[in-house]
Amino acid sequence: MMTYFNKQTTLVILLLLISGCFAKAATQQKPNILFCIADDQSFAHTSNQGAAELNTPNFDRVAKSGIIFNNAYTNVSSCAPSRASILTGRNIWELEEGGLLFGALPKKYTTFSTLLSQNGYSTGHSGKGYMPANKNEPYQTRPLAPEFNHIKMDAPKNMSNKDYAENFNAFLSSKEEDKPFFFWFGSHEAHRGYDAGSGARAGKDISKIEVPGFLPDNELIRNDIADYYNEIEWFDSHLGRMIKALEEAGELENTIIIVTADNGMPFPRAKGTCYDYGTHMPLAICWGNKIKGGNHVDDFISFTDFAPTLLEAAGIAVSEDITGNSFLEVLLSNKSGQIDPKRDRVFTALERHTYCRPGGAPYPIRTIRKGDWLYMINFEPDRWPSGNPDFASPHQGFYGDIDAGPSREYLIVNKDQASVKFYADLSLEKRPKVELYNVKKDPFQLHNLASDKTYADLCIELKTDLFAHLKKTNDPRMQGESPWDNYPYFFDGFEKEHLKPVKERQ
Repeated sequence: MMTYFNKQTTLVILLLLISGCFAKAATQQKPNILFCIADDQSFAHTSNQGAAELNTPNFDRVAKSGIIFNNAYTNVSSCAPSRASILTGRNIWELEEGGLLFGALPKKYTTFSTLLSQNGYSTGHSGKGYMPANKNEPYQTRPLAPEFNHIKMDAPKNMSNKDYAENFNAFLSSKEEDKPFFFWFGSHEAHRGYDAGSGARAGKDISKIEVPGFLPDNELIRNDIADYYNEIEWFDSHLGRMIKALEEAGELENTIIIVTADNGMPFPRAKGTCYDYGTHMPLAICWGNKIKGGNHVDDFISFTDFAPTLLEAAGIAVSEDITGNSFLEVLLSNKSGQIDPKRDRVFTALERHTYCRPGGAPYPIRTIRKGDWLYMINFEPDRWPSGNPDFASPHQGFYGDIDAGPSREYLIVNKDQASVKFYADLSLEKRPKVELYNVKKDPFQLHNLASDKTYADLCIELKTDLFAHLKKTNDPRMQGESPWDNYPYFFDGFEKEHLKPVKERQ
Protein backbone atom coordinates (compact mmCIF):
# COMPACT_ATOMS: atom_id res chain seq x y z
CA MET A 1 0.00 0.00 0.00
CA MET A 2 2.81 2.36 0.94
CA THR A 3 4.63 1.62 -2.32
CA TYR A 4 1.50 2.35 -4.35
CA PHE A 5 1.00 5.61 -2.45
CA ASN A 6 4.59 6.67 -3.18
CA LYS A 7 4.23 5.86 -6.85
CA GLN A 8 0.96 7.78 -7.03
CA THR A 9 2.45 10.75 -5.23
CA THR A 10 5.46 10.69 -7.51
CA LEU A 11 3.19 10.63 -10.55
CA VAL A 12 1.21 13.61 -9.26
CA ILE A 13 4.41 15.54 -8.58
CA LEU A 14 5.71 14.76 -12.07
CA LEU A 15 2.44 15.89 -13.63
CA LEU A 16 2.55 19.12 -11.64
CA LEU A 17 6.15 19.74 -12.70
CA ILE A 18 5.36 19.07 -16.36
CA SER A 19 2.30 21.31 -16.15
CA GLY A 20 4.42 24.06 -14.60
CA CYS A 21 7.02 23.71 -17.33
CA PHE A 22 4.37 23.96 -20.03
CA ALA A 23 2.88 27.02 -18.33
CA LYS A 24 6.30 28.66 -18.18
CA ALA A 25 6.98 27.76 -21.79
CA ALA A 26 3.63 29.23 -22.79
CA THR A 27 4.49 32.44 -20.94
CA GLN A 28 7.86 32.60 -22.63
CA GLN A 29 6.25 32.13 -26.03
CA LYS A 30 4.19 35.26 -25.70
CA PRO A 31 5.75 37.68 -28.18
CA ASN A 32 7.84 40.61 -27.08
CA ILE A 33 6.76 43.92 -28.61
CA LEU A 34 9.02 46.81 -29.63
CA PHE A 35 6.88 49.73 -30.82
CA CYS A 36 8.99 52.41 -32.53
CA ILE A 37 7.26 55.67 -33.41
CA ALA A 38 8.89 58.70 -35.01
CA ASP A 39 7.52 62.18 -34.40
CA ASP A 40 6.26 63.83 -37.63
CA GLN A 41 7.23 61.62 -40.60
CA SER A 42 5.15 61.10 -43.74
CA PHE A 43 4.78 57.79 -45.59
CA ALA A 44 6.92 58.84 -48.55
CA HIS A 45 9.96 59.57 -46.41
CA THR A 46 11.97 56.39 -46.08
CA SER A 47 14.69 55.14 -48.40
CA ASN A 48 12.47 52.08 -48.89
CA GLN A 49 10.02 54.41 -50.69
CA GLY A 50 12.79 55.86 -52.85
CA ALA A 51 13.18 59.25 -51.16
CA ALA A 52 16.39 60.70 -52.61
CA GLU A 53 19.06 61.79 -50.10
CA LEU A 54 17.34 59.93 -47.27
CA ASN A 55 18.92 56.84 -45.77
CA THR A 56 16.85 54.65 -43.43
CA PRO A 57 18.59 51.23 -43.53
CA ASN A 58 16.99 49.97 -40.32
CA PHE A 59 13.43 50.79 -41.34
CA ASP A 60 14.27 49.07 -44.62
CA ARG A 61 15.62 46.05 -42.73
CA VAL A 62 12.36 45.66 -40.80
CA ALA A 63 10.39 46.00 -44.04
CA LYS A 64 12.60 43.44 -45.82
CA SER A 65 12.35 41.00 -42.89
CA GLY A 66 8.61 41.45 -42.64
CA ILE A 67 5.90 43.59 -44.23
CA ILE A 68 5.64 47.11 -45.59
CA PHE A 69 2.08 48.40 -45.31
CA ASN A 70 1.20 50.71 -48.18
CA ASN A 71 -2.00 52.10 -46.65
CA ALA A 72 -1.45 52.79 -42.94
CA TYR A 73 -3.26 55.86 -41.60
CA THR A 74 -3.19 57.71 -38.31
CA ASN A 75 -6.63 58.55 -36.97
CA VAL A 76 -5.55 62.19 -36.58
CA SER A 77 -2.56 64.22 -37.75
CA SER A 78 -1.70 65.62 -34.33
CA CYS A 79 0.76 63.93 -32.01
CA ALA A 80 -0.88 63.48 -28.57
CA PRO A 81 -4.33 62.48 -29.91
CA SER A 82 -2.69 60.17 -32.46
CA ARG A 83 -0.87 58.39 -29.65
CA ALA A 84 -4.05 58.29 -27.55
CA SER A 85 -5.82 56.61 -30.47
CA ILE A 86 -3.00 54.06 -30.78
CA LEU A 87 -2.95 53.28 -27.07
CA THR A 88 -6.71 52.94 -26.62
CA GLY A 89 -7.76 51.53 -30.01
CA ARG A 90 -10.42 54.23 -30.26
CA ASN A 91 -11.16 57.12 -32.63
CA ILE A 92 -10.39 60.60 -31.32
CA TRP A 93 -14.11 61.51 -31.21
CA GLU A 94 -14.51 58.66 -28.69
CA LEU A 95 -11.84 60.01 -26.30
CA GLU A 96 -13.28 63.32 -25.05
CA GLU A 97 -10.30 65.56 -24.08
CA GLY A 98 -7.97 62.78 -25.18
CA GLY A 99 -8.77 63.69 -28.79
CA LEU A 100 -6.94 67.02 -28.51
CA LEU A 101 -3.35 68.24 -28.44
CA PHE A 102 -2.49 69.61 -24.98
CA GLY A 103 -5.61 67.85 -23.74
CA ALA A 104 -5.98 65.07 -21.20
CA LEU A 105 -6.74 61.39 -21.70
CA PRO A 106 -9.36 60.35 -19.11
CA LYS A 107 -8.37 57.38 -16.96
CA LYS A 108 -11.45 55.42 -17.95
CA TYR A 109 -9.90 54.77 -21.37
CA THR A 110 -7.58 51.85 -20.68
CA THR A 111 -4.43 51.62 -22.77
CA PHE A 112 -3.24 48.38 -24.33
CA SER A 113 0.12 48.82 -22.59
CA THR A 114 -1.68 48.81 -19.23
CA LEU A 115 -3.45 45.57 -20.19
CA LEU A 116 -0.13 44.03 -21.21
CA SER A 117 1.35 45.00 -17.84
CA GLN A 118 -1.65 43.48 -16.03
CA ASN A 119 -1.19 40.25 -17.99
CA GLY A 120 2.41 39.38 -17.27
CA TYR A 121 4.38 41.80 -19.47
CA SER A 122 7.32 43.92 -18.37
CA THR A 123 6.70 47.35 -19.87
CA GLY A 124 8.73 50.49 -20.43
CA HIS A 125 9.24 53.45 -22.72
CA SER A 126 11.96 55.84 -23.79
CA GLY A 127 11.56 59.24 -25.39
CA LYS A 128 8.13 60.66 -26.02
CA GLY A 129 5.14 58.83 -24.61
CA TYR A 130 1.60 60.18 -24.59
CA MET A 131 2.18 63.93 -24.69
CA PRO A 132 1.91 66.88 -24.74
CA ALA A 133 -0.92 66.90 -22.23
CA ASN A 134 -1.95 68.05 -18.77
CA LYS A 135 1.21 67.80 -16.66
CA ASN A 136 -0.68 68.43 -13.42
CA GLU A 137 -2.03 64.88 -13.54
CA PRO A 138 0.79 62.27 -13.74
CA TYR A 139 -1.45 59.74 -15.47
CA GLN A 140 -1.92 62.14 -18.36
CA THR A 141 1.79 62.17 -19.15
CA ARG A 142 2.40 58.51 -18.44
CA PRO A 143 -0.58 56.26 -19.23
CA LEU A 144 1.93 54.25 -21.24
CA ALA A 145 4.62 52.42 -19.26
CA PRO A 146 7.46 53.13 -16.81
CA GLU A 147 9.92 55.69 -18.11
CA PHE A 148 13.51 54.93 -19.15
CA ASN A 149 15.03 58.30 -20.05
CA HIS A 150 17.82 58.67 -17.51
CA ILE A 151 20.71 57.83 -19.85
CA LYS A 152 21.84 60.85 -21.87
CA MET A 153 24.25 61.31 -24.76
CA ASP A 154 25.91 63.99 -26.85
CA ALA A 155 23.34 64.59 -29.57
CA PRO A 156 23.37 66.85 -32.62
CA LYS A 157 22.04 70.36 -32.11
CA ASN A 158 18.24 70.61 -31.68
CA MET A 159 17.87 66.84 -31.21
CA SER A 160 17.02 65.14 -27.92
CA ASN A 161 19.94 64.11 -25.75
CA LYS A 162 18.07 61.04 -24.58
CA ASP A 163 20.00 57.93 -25.55
CA TYR A 164 16.92 55.95 -26.56
CA ALA A 165 18.84 52.81 -27.50
CA GLU A 166 20.94 52.70 -24.34
CA ASN A 167 17.80 53.26 -22.27
CA PHE A 168 16.28 50.26 -24.06
CA ASN A 169 19.34 48.24 -23.01
CA ALA A 170 18.81 49.39 -19.43
CA PHE A 171 15.19 48.23 -19.64
CA LEU A 172 16.21 44.80 -20.97
CA SER A 173 18.74 44.43 -18.14
CA SER A 174 16.24 45.39 -15.45
CA LYS A 175 13.16 43.43 -16.52
CA GLU A 176 12.25 40.06 -15.06
CA GLU A 177 14.02 37.42 -17.11
CA ASP A 178 11.07 35.07 -17.65
CA LYS A 179 8.59 37.79 -18.64
CA PRO A 180 7.77 38.92 -22.18
CA PHE A 181 8.16 42.65 -22.67
CA PHE A 182 6.57 45.65 -24.32
CA PHE A 183 8.77 48.67 -25.00
CA TRP A 184 7.73 51.94 -26.64
CA PHE A 185 10.47 53.93 -28.39
CA GLY A 186 8.98 57.37 -28.97
CA SER A 187 11.54 59.49 -30.76
CA HIS A 188 11.32 63.28 -30.39
CA GLU A 189 12.63 63.47 -33.94
CA ALA A 190 11.72 64.59 -36.64
CA HIS A 191 9.75 67.25 -34.73
CA ARG A 192 10.77 70.86 -35.25
CA GLY A 193 12.83 72.92 -34.62
CA TYR A 194 15.72 71.90 -36.81
CA ASP A 195 19.34 72.97 -36.90
CA ALA A 196 19.20 75.05 -40.08
CA GLY A 197 21.55 73.71 -42.73
CA SER A 198 22.24 70.46 -40.87
CA GLY A 199 21.10 68.37 -43.83
CA ALA A 200 23.47 70.06 -46.23
CA ARG A 201 26.34 69.84 -43.71
CA ALA A 202 25.62 66.12 -43.41
CA GLY A 203 26.39 65.81 -47.12
CA LYS A 204 22.92 65.78 -48.64
CA ASP A 205 22.78 66.99 -52.24
CA ILE A 206 20.12 69.68 -51.97
CA SER A 207 19.50 69.65 -55.71
CA LYS A 208 18.21 66.05 -55.46
CA ILE A 209 15.68 66.69 -52.68
CA GLU A 210 12.13 66.04 -53.89
CA VAL A 211 9.59 68.71 -52.88
CA PRO A 212 5.92 67.66 -52.50
CA GLY A 213 3.67 69.31 -55.06
CA PHE A 214 1.87 71.45 -52.47
CA LEU A 215 5.08 73.39 -51.65
CA PRO A 216 7.20 75.72 -53.82
CA ASP A 217 10.26 73.98 -55.23
CA ASN A 218 13.14 76.24 -54.27
CA GLU A 219 16.41 76.05 -52.36
CA LEU A 220 14.93 77.24 -49.05
CA ILE A 221 12.25 74.54 -49.03
CA ARG A 222 14.72 71.89 -50.15
CA ASN A 223 17.09 72.79 -47.32
CA ASP A 224 14.23 72.65 -44.85
CA ILE A 225 13.34 69.15 -46.07
CA ALA A 226 17.00 68.09 -45.91
CA ASP A 227 17.11 69.12 -42.24
CA TYR A 228 13.94 67.12 -41.65
CA TYR A 229 15.55 64.10 -43.35
CA ASN A 230 18.55 64.44 -41.05
CA GLU A 231 16.29 63.97 -38.02
CA ILE A 232 14.55 60.94 -39.52
CA GLU A 233 17.97 59.35 -39.90
CA TRP A 234 18.69 59.99 -36.20
CA PHE A 235 15.52 58.08 -35.29
CA ASP A 236 16.55 55.29 -37.66
CA SER A 237 20.03 55.01 -36.12
CA HIS A 238 18.54 54.32 -32.68
CA LEU A 239 16.20 51.76 -34.22
CA GLY A 240 19.26 49.97 -35.59
CA ARG A 241 20.95 49.90 -32.18
CA MET A 242 17.78 48.47 -30.60
CA ILE A 243 17.60 45.68 -33.18
CA LYS A 244 21.23 44.87 -32.41
CA ALA A 245 20.41 44.75 -28.69
CA LEU A 246 17.60 42.27 -29.40
CA GLU A 247 20.00 40.10 -31.41
CA GLU A 248 22.57 40.10 -28.62
CA ALA A 249 19.90 39.24 -26.04
CA GLY A 250 18.59 36.37 -28.18
CA GLU A 251 15.15 38.01 -28.33
CA LEU A 252 14.94 39.09 -31.96
CA GLU A 253 13.05 36.05 -33.28
CA ASN A 254 10.27 36.35 -30.71
CA THR A 255 9.83 40.12 -30.94
CA ILE A 256 7.20 41.96 -32.96
CA ILE A 257 8.94 45.12 -34.20
CA ILE A 258 6.64 47.90 -35.37
CA VAL A 259 8.11 51.02 -36.98
CA THR A 260 5.86 53.95 -37.81
CA ALA A 261 5.22 57.64 -37.01
CA ASP A 262 2.48 59.54 -35.19
CA ASN A 263 1.59 62.01 -37.96
CA GLY A 264 2.96 63.60 -41.09
CA MET A 265 5.85 65.95 -41.79
CA PRO A 266 5.75 69.30 -39.91
CA PHE A 267 5.26 71.37 -43.05
CA PRO A 268 2.35 73.34 -44.50
CA ARG A 269 -0.57 71.17 -45.76
CA ALA A 270 0.83 68.09 -44.02
CA LYS A 271 0.85 67.79 -40.21
CA GLY A 272 -2.32 69.19 -38.68
CA THR A 273 -4.38 68.37 -41.79
CA CYS A 274 -6.30 65.37 -43.11
CA TYR A 275 -4.50 65.29 -46.46
CA ASP A 276 -2.32 62.28 -47.18
CA TYR A 277 0.96 63.94 -46.20
CA GLY A 278 -0.61 64.49 -42.77
CA THR A 279 -2.29 61.12 -42.17
CA HIS A 280 -0.59 58.51 -44.42
CA MET A 281 2.11 56.91 -42.29
CA PRO A 282 5.14 54.68 -42.86
CA LEU A 283 4.56 51.25 -41.35
CA ALA A 284 6.87 48.24 -41.37
CA ILE A 285 6.40 45.21 -39.11
CA CYS A 286 8.56 42.10 -38.64
CA TRP A 287 8.22 39.13 -36.28
CA GLY A 288 11.02 36.63 -36.73
CA ASN A 289 10.10 33.71 -38.95
CA LYS A 290 6.37 34.11 -38.20
CA ILE A 291 6.17 36.70 -40.99
CA LYS A 292 7.41 36.04 -44.49
CA GLY A 293 9.88 38.75 -45.43
CA GLY A 294 9.52 41.24 -48.27
CA ASN A 295 5.73 41.39 -48.53
CA HIS A 296 3.89 44.58 -49.53
CA VAL A 297 0.34 44.74 -48.17
CA ASP A 298 -2.33 47.06 -49.60
CA ASP A 299 -4.98 46.57 -46.89
CA PHE A 300 -5.97 49.79 -45.16
CA ILE A 301 -4.70 49.85 -41.58
CA SER A 302 -5.97 52.41 -39.07
CA PHE A 303 -3.94 53.33 -36.01
CA THR A 304 -6.99 52.28 -33.98
CA ASP A 305 -6.12 48.73 -35.12
CA PHE A 306 -2.78 48.47 -33.28
CA ALA A 307 -4.27 47.89 -29.81
CA PRO A 308 -6.53 44.94 -30.72
CA THR A 309 -3.83 43.40 -32.92
CA LEU A 310 -1.17 43.43 -30.20
CA LEU A 311 -3.58 42.24 -27.52
CA GLU A 312 -4.64 39.34 -29.73
CA ALA A 313 -1.01 38.47 -30.47
CA ALA A 314 -0.37 38.43 -26.71
CA GLY A 315 -3.38 36.18 -26.09
CA ILE A 316 -5.31 38.86 -24.17
CA ALA A 317 -9.04 39.35 -24.63
CA VAL A 318 -9.96 42.43 -26.64
CA SER A 319 -12.58 44.59 -24.93
CA GLU A 320 -15.70 45.66 -26.79
CA ASP A 321 -14.76 49.24 -25.89
CA ILE A 322 -11.99 49.02 -28.48
CA THR A 323 -13.41 50.05 -31.84
CA GLY A 324 -10.34 49.25 -33.91
CA ASN A 325 -10.06 45.85 -35.59
CA SER A 326 -7.21 43.39 -35.26
CA PHE A 327 -5.14 42.82 -38.41
CA LEU A 328 -3.22 39.86 -36.95
CA GLU A 329 -4.66 37.60 -39.65
CA VAL A 330 -3.29 39.95 -42.34
CA LEU A 331 0.05 40.08 -40.54
CA LEU A 332 0.39 36.29 -40.51
CA SER A 333 -1.02 35.64 -43.99
CA ASN A 334 2.41 35.56 -45.68
CA LYS A 335 0.83 37.22 -48.71
CA SER A 336 1.26 40.49 -50.60
CA GLY A 337 -1.38 42.75 -52.10
CA GLN A 338 -4.93 43.06 -50.78
CA ILE A 339 -5.41 40.34 -48.14
CA ASP A 340 -8.75 41.21 -46.52
CA PRO A 341 -11.20 42.70 -49.06
CA LYS A 342 -13.10 44.42 -46.23
CA ARG A 343 -10.04 46.52 -45.44
CA ASP A 344 -10.65 48.99 -48.25
CA ARG A 345 -11.12 52.15 -46.14
CA VAL A 346 -10.03 54.14 -43.09
CA PHE A 347 -11.43 57.18 -41.31
CA THR A 348 -9.48 60.21 -40.15
CA ALA A 349 -10.40 63.31 -38.20
CA LEU A 350 -9.28 66.57 -36.63
CA GLU A 351 -10.67 68.81 -33.93
CA ARG A 352 -8.33 71.24 -32.16
CA HIS A 353 -4.63 70.97 -32.93
CA THR A 354 -3.24 74.19 -31.42
CA TYR A 355 -5.03 77.09 -29.73
CA CYS A 356 -4.90 79.25 -32.85
CA ARG A 357 -8.42 80.68 -33.22
CA PRO A 358 -10.34 83.05 -30.92
CA GLY A 359 -11.72 81.12 -27.97
CA GLY A 360 -9.64 78.08 -28.89
CA ALA A 361 -12.21 77.05 -31.50
CA PRO A 362 -11.43 73.72 -33.22
CA TYR A 363 -11.35 73.11 -36.95
CA PRO A 364 -13.49 69.95 -37.19
CA ILE A 365 -12.81 67.57 -40.09
CA ARG A 366 -13.95 64.02 -40.83
CA THR A 367 -12.75 61.98 -43.78
CA ILE A 368 -13.11 58.61 -45.41
CA ARG A 369 -10.12 57.32 -47.35
CA LYS A 370 -11.58 54.53 -49.53
CA GLY A 371 -9.84 52.89 -52.46
CA ASP A 372 -8.26 55.68 -54.51
CA TRP A 373 -10.49 58.36 -53.00
CA LEU A 374 -10.25 60.88 -50.19
CA TYR A 375 -13.58 62.45 -49.23
CA MET A 376 -13.45 65.21 -46.62
CA ILE A 377 -16.02 67.29 -44.76
CA ASN A 378 -14.95 70.54 -43.10
CA PHE A 379 -17.76 71.17 -40.61
CA GLU A 380 -16.83 74.83 -40.05
CA PRO A 381 -15.60 76.14 -43.43
CA ASP A 382 -15.90 79.78 -42.28
CA ARG A 383 -13.01 79.22 -39.88
CA TRP A 384 -9.33 79.44 -40.84
CA PRO A 385 -8.10 75.85 -41.24
CA SER A 386 -4.47 76.63 -40.39
CA GLY A 387 -5.27 79.17 -37.68
CA ASN A 388 -6.24 82.82 -37.85
CA PRO A 389 -3.76 85.13 -39.60
CA ASP A 390 -4.25 87.73 -36.85
CA PHE A 391 -4.43 85.45 -33.79
CA ALA A 392 -1.13 84.32 -32.27
CA SER A 393 -1.17 80.77 -30.94
CA PRO A 394 0.81 80.51 -27.68
CA HIS A 395 2.41 77.43 -29.18
CA GLN A 396 3.14 78.30 -32.82
CA GLY A 397 2.24 81.95 -33.49
CA PHE A 398 0.10 83.12 -36.44
CA TYR A 399 -1.36 80.35 -38.62
CA GLY A 400 -0.67 78.24 -35.55
CA ASP A 401 -1.81 74.88 -36.89
CA ILE A 402 1.30 74.88 -39.09
CA ASP A 403 4.56 74.28 -37.23
CA ALA A 404 6.78 77.35 -37.23
CA GLY A 405 9.78 77.01 -39.55
CA PRO A 406 11.35 78.29 -42.79
CA SER A 407 8.70 76.73 -45.06
CA ARG A 408 5.77 78.33 -43.23
CA GLU A 409 7.59 81.65 -42.99
CA TYR A 410 8.30 81.62 -46.72
CA LEU A 411 4.62 81.13 -47.57
CA ILE A 412 3.45 83.86 -45.20
CA VAL A 413 6.00 86.45 -46.30
CA ASN A 414 5.56 85.75 -50.04
CA LYS A 415 1.86 84.80 -50.16
CA ASP A 416 0.96 87.65 -52.52
CA GLN A 417 3.69 86.92 -55.06
CA ALA A 418 2.35 85.41 -58.28
CA SER A 419 4.75 82.44 -58.11
CA VAL A 420 3.85 81.62 -54.49
CA LYS A 421 0.15 82.49 -54.20
CA PHE A 422 -1.07 79.08 -55.41
CA TYR A 423 0.91 77.28 -52.68
CA ALA A 424 0.10 79.84 -49.99
CA ASP A 425 -3.61 79.58 -50.73
CA LEU A 426 -3.48 75.78 -50.42
CA SER A 427 -2.09 76.04 -46.90
CA LEU A 428 -3.31 79.35 -45.48
CA GLU A 429 -6.69 80.18 -46.99
CA LYS A 430 -10.17 78.94 -46.10
CA ARG A 431 -11.46 75.71 -47.63
CA PRO A 432 -14.82 74.55 -49.00
CA LYS A 433 -17.10 72.40 -46.87
CA VAL A 434 -16.58 69.31 -49.03
CA GLU A 435 -13.40 68.09 -50.70
CA LEU A 436 -12.87 65.07 -52.96
CA TYR A 437 -9.57 63.86 -54.37
CA ASN A 438 -8.41 60.98 -56.51
CA VAL A 439 -5.29 60.19 -54.50
CA LYS A 440 -3.85 57.86 -57.13
CA LYS A 441 -3.98 60.48 -59.89
CA ASP A 442 -3.51 63.45 -57.57
CA PRO A 443 -1.10 62.33 -54.80
CA PHE A 444 -0.70 65.85 -53.41
CA GLN A 445 -4.46 66.57 -53.35
CA LEU A 446 -4.32 69.71 -55.47
CA HIS A 447 -7.53 69.31 -57.50
CA ASN A 448 -10.80 69.25 -55.54
CA LEU A 449 -13.41 67.31 -57.55
CA ALA A 450 -16.31 67.73 -55.12
CA SER A 451 -18.11 70.33 -57.26
CA ASP A 452 -17.71 68.30 -60.48
CA LYS A 453 -21.12 66.79 -61.32
CA THR A 454 -19.33 63.75 -62.73
CA TYR A 455 -18.58 62.71 -59.15
CA ALA A 456 -21.91 63.61 -57.53
CA ASP A 457 -22.96 59.97 -57.01
CA LEU A 458 -19.52 59.09 -55.65
CA CYS A 459 -19.75 61.94 -53.13
CA ILE A 460 -23.14 60.65 -51.96
CA GLU A 461 -21.76 57.13 -51.59
CA LEU A 462 -18.69 58.24 -49.64
CA LYS A 463 -20.65 60.59 -47.40
CA THR A 464 -23.11 57.78 -46.64
CA ASP A 465 -20.27 55.41 -45.70
CA LEU A 466 -18.56 58.08 -43.62
CA PHE A 467 -21.65 59.12 -41.68
CA ALA A 468 -22.66 55.50 -41.07
CA HIS A 469 -19.29 54.89 -39.40
CA LEU A 470 -19.45 58.11 -37.39
CA LYS A 471 -22.94 57.29 -36.12
CA LYS A 472 -21.94 53.71 -35.27
CA THR A 473 -19.00 55.00 -33.21
CA ASN A 474 -21.04 57.76 -31.51
CA ASP A 475 -19.34 60.84 -32.94
CA PRO A 476 -20.93 63.90 -31.23
CA ARG A 477 -20.72 65.74 -34.56
CA MET A 478 -23.51 63.51 -35.82
CA GLN A 479 -25.80 65.02 -33.16
CA GLY A 480 -24.67 68.54 -34.00
CA GLU A 481 -22.61 68.70 -30.80
CA SER A 482 -19.07 70.05 -30.29
CA PRO A 483 -17.83 69.21 -26.78
CA TRP A 484 -14.29 70.07 -27.90
CA ASP A 485 -15.21 73.77 -27.70
CA ASN A 486 -15.08 73.57 -23.91
CA TYR A 487 -12.01 71.47 -23.20
CA PRO A 488 -9.00 73.27 -21.62
CA TYR A 489 -5.68 73.74 -23.41
CA PHE A 490 -2.89 72.64 -21.07
CA PHE A 491 0.07 74.50 -22.55
CA ASP A 492 2.95 75.56 -20.27
CA GLY A 493 2.76 79.25 -19.43
CA PHE A 494 -0.59 79.73 -21.12
CA GLU A 495 -2.66 82.37 -19.31
CA LYS A 496 -5.09 80.88 -16.81
CA GLU A 497 -7.88 82.81 -18.49
CA HIS A 498 -7.49 80.65 -21.58
CA LEU A 499 -7.76 77.44 -19.60
CA LYS A 500 -11.35 78.17 -18.65
CA PRO A 501 -14.13 76.56 -20.69
CA VAL A 502 -15.48 78.74 -23.48
CA LYS A 503 -18.76 79.32 -21.62
CA GLU A 504 -16.88 80.83 -18.65
CA ARG A 505 -14.77 83.06 -20.89
CA GLN A 506 -17.76 84.59 -22.66
